[in-house]
Amino acid sequence: MALLLAPSGEDREALNATLAAYRQAMAILDGTTGANLVALHEEAYEEIRAQTGLPSRMATLALRDHSRQQPNEPTVEIPLDSKLFAIKGPDSISIATINGRIVVPYSVDGYRGGWNDFAEARLSFQGSTISVLVAVQAGIHTHRESTMSNEGILARLGRVIAGVVNNAVDAAEGANTTAVAQQAVREIEKIAEEARAALGVAVAAGHRLKAKAADLDEEIRDLDQKIKTGLEKGREDLARAATGVQIDLEAQRTALAKAVTENAGEIAEAEATLRSIASARADAMKRLDDARRAERAVAANDPSTPSQRNDQRLAAALSAVERVTGVPAKPMTGAAEVDELGRIQREDAIEARLRAFREGQR
Repeated sequence: MALLLAPSGEDREALNATLAAYRQAMAILDGTTGANLVALHEEAYEEIRAQTGLPSRMATLALRDHSRQQPNEPTVEIPLDSKLFAIKGPDSISIATINGRIVVPYSVDGYRGGWNDFAEARLSFQGSTISVLVAVQAGIHTHRESTMSNEGILARLGRVIAGVVNNAVDAAEGANTTAVAQQAVREIEKIAEEARAALGVAVAAGHRLKAKAADLDEEIRDLDQKIKTGLEKGREDLARAATGVQIDLEAQRTALAKAVTENAGEIAEAEATLRSIASARADAMKRLDDARRAERAVAANDPSTPSQRNDQRLAAALSAVERVTGVPAKPMTGAAEVDELGRIQREDAIEARLRAFREGQR
């Protein structure tokens, strides 16, 4: 991606001075005999830093960049990494120069095909035009987003509930009712699996975001001490550079805080989806009991009536709901106590709702 810079007069001078210093570093490297990066570093790094004033990261990148350039080729680009530049927003970018960090307005000048550079970006000088070429991943990879997935789950859950509980089952006797019920079970299995997966993805992402936020906080606090030490020792140049890095980290921390908030919303939505499935399961259990009572009621009559066959198919489908939701019809160890707590919780919710009605709050 090409970012066309619009620097002020002072910022343009800083960028041009940085290019001149970088060209001086390339000239120093032209006179070295090092055969690899280690040898080049030992032979030229300190000299480059002392004579050019380039930031340390830029001097290090110059060692690698020198091997890519052809003899007598003019130097018109400077390699950058994430420590040397940071996109501050939709219209400004921070760049490290020999005079300190500057923030320059930019406009997107389009995209270029391919990127085979070792650097994350390049500061390019073409006549009076200064731009930053940034490597971006243009490929589109299909994936599921938790929010959209949860919305789809809720909608499909509603359709499945409607399909299982409405009276169309009786009317479908002429069709293959078993296939209809089996399709409903398959749909519920997908719903339960996707709901649990969505919650797991959101929780895992939350852990990663919080861990990264903690790392950034620690780096920011560490830089506080380094800046103070630099000022105390009279190394304002080092303190200034550290302050620029700290500002960039704080900008990243702000963006990360927003991502943490959005992730919390995704987790809450996924949990609400699972509660909806649990609620559907409770309703399905009630209807299963109704179907079983209807089956016993018609047992004395014709056991092969369409109504009973439909009741049996409905009972089989609802049993599958029990199996998919992970709550067995016969309580396992401790399940009775959990059911009792659930009943108490539901009664409390009913009382709270009635109290709100009495007080005119709804």
